[in-house]
Amino acid sequence: MTVRNEQPGQRLLVAGGLLAFTMLGWTGLLMPSLIRDIERDLGINDADMGAAYAVFTATFLAGCLLTGWGVSRIGRRRLLLGAIVVLVAGSVAAVVPSWSVFLGGAALRGLGSGMLEVGIQGLFLAAFTGALQGRAINSVHFAYSLGAMLAPVAMAALLGLGLAWTSAMALAALPLAVAGVLLASAPIEGRPPATSAPGVRLAITGPLLAAGLAIALYVAAEVGVSSWLVRFLAEADLALAATALTLFWVSLAASRLAAARFGHRSAPEHLAIGGFLVGAIALLGAVTVPPVPVAIALFAATGFAMGPVYPGIILFGGRLSATHKDAVTSVLASAGVAGAVLYPPLMGVISLGPGLGVAIGGAGVLCLAGAGILVLAARRLPANRPVEVVRAA
Repeated sequence: MTVRNEQPGQRLLVAGGLLAFTMLGWTGLLMPSLIRDIERDLGINDADMGAAYAVFTATFLAGCLLTGWGVSRIGRRRLLLGAIVVLVAGSVAAVVPSWSVFLGGAALRGLGSGMLEVGIQGLFLAAFTGALQGRAINSVHFAYSLGAMLAPVAMAALLGLGLAWTSAMALAALPLAVAGVLLASAPIEGRPPATSAPGVRLAITGPLLAAGLAIALYVAAEVGVSSWLVRFLAEADLALAATALTLFWVSLAASRLAAARFGHRSAPEHLAIGGFLVGAIALLGAVTVPPVPVAIALFAATGFAMGPVYPGIILFGGRLSATHKDAVTSVLASAGVAGAVLYPPLMGVISLGPGLGVAIGGAGVLCLAGAGILVLAARRLPANRPVEVVRAA
């Protein structure tokens, strides 16, 4: 990603932010990748791991809200470095073979991940403008996809070499520490001047609520497909089904890389709407065509189509306030977590009745709904006119 040469040290900001977001995606896939070894060594079952996932998700949401609230009070640099310290502590906690410590580590990793999710996106929205802003946000989400794509492969390789899963999980602390050093050296503003004024708050408008609903629908669909794809392809060989999941994430990452390079040619909400629509068509096709190879290709197409949706909505949200970038990102990221909590578990219930194909097809319907909501929101927002903040009474 190109940065502006007139800002010395901005390459440190970009490098630190991209590395941190790569580790954010990596961290999110650690427990699913190591679940068999974790359950065996800690003597727990699927219900216990479900509790660990719930702890991670709940503290992730808390981290999102904390950062949106705290940037104007604590400062962006302190929050970002604090997030990395929390994530490092959660990663290192894995070396203690104790279920209670493992739960505590999951809580720390969730909290730090939520703080980074909002903090890095708010940082890039504030640091870049115009076409560079779109490239920056798409780049951080490409980094997230890259981390999520590589974590399962890397964990399998490390375990194959004889490394204990506890040590494999703790290794995440090293690149996180490097990201912290880079961000500590980068030119990051402390408290954004406009949001430090007393009594100023974010205006909750129709477009912001619509963007929050759209991003919740997107995350529900993405996490739902990612969580149930291997199970849906039960008739295929396990290696082939796992390859389909990998292709989904590879395609999603490639799409975000392309959007980072060429996405500035279209408005971000247009990219998101198009991604929703094409993704819905591909997803509905994947659950209706019988041949497994064709279904796998359509799932890969779904990933490529959906790649620009999340960053596109974040960029659209960035236009809703000239001064509350972190607060807007906090609202949208929190809405995304809500989507991940609600629909993917419901898919398991649907699979016991109408079937898993209907549940995954439902994710396609969510994409269609997200496209419609964004169309309405974009029509209500004049081009390039940010929604101003309002003062509390």
